[in-house]
Amino acid sequence: MAPLMAHQGLSLYCPIPPTIHPRADAVEAMTQEWTARQRLYVDKRGLMRLSRLRAGEFVSRIMPSGPEAALQVAVDFFVWLFAFDDAFCDEDAFGQPPHDLAVYVGLLGHLLDSPHTRILSEDPFAQSLRSLQQRLSRHASPVQMHRWADGVRGYLHAQVWEAANRDARRVCDIDTYVALRLYSGAVLACPTLIDVVNGHELSTAELTRPLVRAASEVAATLVIWDNDLISHQKELRTRGELHNLLTVLMHSQRCSVAEARQEALKMRDVLMSLLLRLLAQGHVGASPALSLYLRGLGHFVRANIDWSNVSGRYFDQEVRAPTDSVMAFEAPNTEVSALEPLPIPSVQWWWGCLSAEK
Repeated sequence: MAPLMAHQGLSLYCPIPPTIHPRADAVEAMTQEWTARQRLYVDKRGLMRLSRLRAGEFVSRIMPSGPEAALQVAVDFFVWLFAFDDAFCDEDAFGQPPHDLAVYVGLLGHLLDSPHTRILSEDPFAQSLRSLQQRLSRHASPVQMHRWADGVRGYLHAQVWEAANRDARRVCDIDTYVALRLYSGAVLACPTLIDVVNGHELSTAELTRPLVRAASEVAATLVIWDNDLISHQKELRTRGELHNLLTVLMHSQRCSVAEARQEALKMRDVLMSLLLRLLAQGHVGASPALSLYLRGLGHFVRANIDWSNVSGRYFDQEVRAPTDSVMAFEAPNTEVSALEPLPIPSVQWWWGCLSAEK
């Protein structure tokens, strides 16, 4: 089989320096044991995917400080998300029927609200989610627990939207894609653990500031788009994933893969420039908790790039070319302006959060 040239030395604009928690190797080993006990992966293929996932490194790059016990819960939660995706949105099984998935995620959402309820008592995903909630409560305040549960519910319910699109073989428009992938990609759920692991609770007043919300959404969108760029060719070799920025651009603009790729790179460069400005502006007068959170958003984007070079999730080892790496570059691929909004109505408010700096 010829090597899979998924991105042929993909260069992504991200001048945020890399970092990693000193206990990354330890939490990686523990999460392998935890996942095996929870029976999230039971067949040989699934266990192989788990062994090559390296979620411990990914999360340790996002959250490079804080107590190991809290970091461990965060890593285990990320693995739960990956395992759920593999089980219910698997590229080979083509996911679950929308109605069946709607019922199932509704029950999981109820479990988050009422963890003592007796539902799905034999289901490994339900019971491991219950366990995660219990463990997280030892490190998080009730407010932080509520934010995390809301993020998980948003992720779960957005899976029904994706399942309905797959069932109908429907490619959505760019505006819908950008807005709803924030939820179906779990990229809004994951940052809810940044301040938990840091041990500094972010106040509701700070978190709900438009600038902070915009920075959260921009960072999350960059992670999604980078994943799309990295994994598009692999997805074409399997089921042809409908929920990918390149697929959406090809469908809406009637363009080639190469043209969609160039457009996607230009769009992400604009977003990266915007994120850097939002983070810089947000740090001015920020509390220690907010500063740590904003740094965590930057780490999220950079961690995703670095992790893609070591994780087996994107590529099969036997078909990945040795030179096929993702590089974080100091400068954008194209000349961009962070002050010029992208023509996507649902996100243009992001640019309104910038101060009038020239």
